Amino acid sequence: VVGKCVEAREETLDALKLTRDNFSLERGARTLAQCGRPGEAAPIVRELRDRFPIATLTIRVSVPVAEAAEALGRNDPRRALQLLEPVKPYDRASRAAFWPEYLRGQAFLALKEFDNASAQFTSILDRRGEDPSSSIYPLARLWLARTQVQAGDAGKARLSYQAFLSSLPEADQDLRPIIEARQELARVK
Repeated sequence: VVGKCVEAREETLDALKLTRDNFSLERGARTLAQCGRPGEAAPIVRELRDRFPIATLTIRVSVPVAEAAEALGRNDPRRALQLLEPVKPYDRASRAAFWPEYLRGQAFLALKEFDNASAQFTSILDRRGEDPSSSIYPLARLWLARTQVQAGDAGKARLSYQAFLSSLPEADQDLRPIIEARQELARVK
């Protein structure tokens, strides 16, 4: 999504016109929830529950991840953590794709639980080989830098911001996370 919610929403809704398999529905629900569209995500989550009730990774990973993203969008980090608690046994499942740790890290950061947030983002960074092309991997570094700033560790934060920015030399430089990282790095004293 990386700050392009208008485009992501349009593409998600177009994609769901073409196919409504569990994989497409899972990604669609998560995308719409992340973009602050709970009214559009909720029916997709219901459809997932109704159509795929015995699809273990759908019900135990993808649905709670979409619901947790929605909770974070409503600024309810405690609810997000509650929804993600039963997902822990599936964190290493390929379908999880780092999402549970990523959202937990954001929830802990919102609660100012810096050690817990850092542990979640570091867990992703320590396991890149599980999903080498994941877009979550570089974003975990950005969120680790944000955690380090709020925890008062400017030195580590600078290194994390620099590592994030240097890891994306060929990315579109107008993407919101890249712009924000540059601005945030400039403010780190």
